[in-house]
This record gives sequence, C-alpha cells and structure tokens, in this order.
Amino acid sequence: MITFDGAAKRHPDGTTAVRGLDLDVPAGQITVLVGPSGCGKTTILRMVNRMVEPTAGRVLLDGADVSALPPAQLRRGIGYVIQQAGLFPHRRVVDNVATVPRLLGWDRRRARARAAELLELVGLEPELGRRYPAQLSGGQQQRVGVARALAADPPVLLMDEPFSAVDPLVRTGLQEELLRLQSELHKTVLFVTHDIEEAVRLGDRVVVLRKHGEIAQLADPHTLLTRPADDGVAAFLGRDRGLRGLGLRPADHIELLPVGHPAQHDWELALDPDGRPLGWRGPTGLHPAPSFHPGRDTLRTALDAAVLSPTGLALALTPDHRPLGLATRTAVVTALDAAPPQAAAPRTVEARAALPGAVAHASPDGGPHGR
Repeated sequence: MITFDGAAKRHPDGTTAVRGLDLDVPAGQITVLVGPSGCGKTTILRMVNRMVEPTAGRVLLDGADVSALPPAQLRRGIGYVIQQAGLFPHRRVVDNVATVPRLLGWDRRRARARAAELLELVGLEPELGRRYPAQLSGGQQQRVGVARALAADPPVLLMDEPFSAVDPLVRTGLQEELLRLQSELHKTVLFVTHDIEEAVRLGDRVVVLRKHGEIAQLADPHTLLTRPADDGVAAFLGRDRGLRGLGLRPADHIELLPVGHPAQHDWELALDPDGRPLGWRGPTGLHPAPSFHPGRDTLRTALDAAVLSPTGLALALTPDHRPLGLATRTAVVTALDAAPPQAAAPRTVEARAALPGAVAHASPDGGPHGR
C-alpha cells in the first residue's frame, strides 16, 4: 500500500503544488489520479519514487517512509512508465528492458532472458528485442516501456500519462493490455491521466483532483459517474457521463431476438461458409453488421452497434463470432435495470472495464475523502 500522510509540496518561489494530501492507494488495485492541468497529479505520483521531495508530510510504502530509503534503491523497486516511453535510444530494446535487472546485479544472460519473457508478456514479437527504439511504432515503444517497468517484478507501478502520445486505436489496445496484465500480476498501480474516459475504464478507484492536489472526490467509477460529489466534479465529468456509465455495465443481460425476426424487415444477414456474418444485405447491397459479444462487451458497445446498424439492430455474437441473436436499441436501454454494475468484480481484459473494482477507503457517499 502507498500512503500519503499530509504530503505537501511548496516550491522555493512560494508556489504550492500540493497542499496536505491524505490518501491511501490499496495494494493490488489500479488507483487513477485525474484532474485538470496543473492540479498536482504528476507531482503526487513523483513523490512516491522521490523524484519530487515533499516539503511537508510523509509518503509511506508498506508502512515505511520513502524518505528514509536511498533514492536509487527505492526506484529500483518501483516500476515507472512515462509519456513516450522514455527509452534509451542508443540501446537495443532487449537491453532497455533489462536495465533494472542489470542494475540489481543480474548477469547479462539472465537479464536478457527476463527481458525476452516480458516482451512476450506485453504482446511483442521476440525479434523486436534486437531493434532500437526508433525502429518501433509509438505503441510498440509504450509496450516496451511497460515491460521495462515490470522487469524486476516490482510490487508498485507508477504510470504518468503513459498512453497519451499514441493514436486512439493504439491507446485502446494498450489500455486492454494493461487490464490483462493487471488481472495476472495484481500490482499496486498509481496511474495519472487527464482523460476521464481512461480513468473510469482502467481504475478500480478514481481520485478527482482540484487545484493544489485537493481531493474533490474519491470513488469507484460507477459511483463517480452516477453520484458526483458536487457541481465542479459533474462539470469535469462532462454532460455525457450517463453514456460513460453504460461502459461499466455488462451486456450479458440484454434480451435478444432470434436472427430472422420480423424486426429485420427487408434486411437479410449474410453469412460466410463458416456461418460467420458478412453483413446486412438489403435493397442497396451489402452493409456492415455492427456487433457485440454479450459475455465480454458492455451496454455502451451494444448500444453503439444498434445505433450504427442500418437495421437498428445490434448483432450479438458467440465467442467464435457466430450469430447469437439481435438486440434492439430499446432492449439495450431496458437492460440497464437488469445489469447493475458489480462493485467487487475482477478487472480483466475480457470484462473490457465493464465491472468496476471494489471501493477501498472511500466514504460511503463517494465524497472527497482520502482515508
């Protein structure tokens, strides 16, 4: 567990970055710090590995004051991922990943073997280890950054807007990869972002910050979206927070119509020889058939598919991508009452952030309390 006990940072010029933060970051969960630019998110994160020294209060790691540990020793036991990966450009990918194990005294063969194992874990081909960072895409570089942070198997992972510099499609893939890794590794993750969409997708708990690092609200994603602490938090969440809430509810409670139902009207579902959908065939030809997987996706995905479909019907698929049934827009909305978010569900990539994690140390009303 990471504990901020009245932690504060005041710069020499008198500027206050963080004012007396009290916050517990539970072990084995993803805690996300989110807020407007200049609210102290990154300063708070960097207090943990002493890249920023607090001017008052304490930061504790499993009960030990981090200020009592030599900075180099402390940092070798904490994974750290930043924007644009921060890789060493003159070193091959495998040696970038092996950096901390080598600093800890591992021999070259053991460190490289660990690096190769981690590259595979984050979804990269082994041959990429022989390349230099400039020879990788932005998304690949970020995966290498995550692998490097995990190389010495640290219990704590600090992530400072790690996915902000990549395009939306790559970003979604990296978010899914993080959820998959977390479901296997159960690290204590402190994650900084300015994107509320990313915060509710990834966080077991979300901490909304105001100026000077003051906690405006600490809650699980569902509570945050449905019960913002005040008008300021509601404004920060945006007017579409109800739609975001659909992304926290599983799509496995939607009442489906059979394929071939009269609701299709003049549209026919075209299938390939293996029984997988090719699209909707109508008077003007073949059109895409937007789909969702009830056991994996969320109500937001299902509603999006129904809105985009030329038939107004979302196609539900089995795990092997064969037609399972059809969902009307009305059925998706009706499922809101049948599919409440579950507060203690595990976070896996299959869940697609559909089920928020348990709330720890939050006040019963989701209000602004760190401990």
